[in-house]
Amino acid sequence: MHNNYIAGEWVTGSSVIKNINPSDTSDIVGEYARATAADVDTAVDAAKSALAPWNALGIQARSDILD
Repeated sequence: MHNNYIAGEWVTGSSVIKNINPSDTSDIVGEYARATAADVDTAVDAAKSALAPWNALGIQARSDILD
């Protein structure tokens, strides 16, 4: 089960959606949490709050974090 990462925490969804391999419908690639509208609002607010500190970092620091 793959949860959503929102505002620094792994969050379970309101339901689960299965990712099914289209060339072999018996193959379930993974199960993923389905976000609610409130989850999306929280994620957008968290992203907006993180933008200024992220922009303040230099390009090398951002590269290091992503690595």
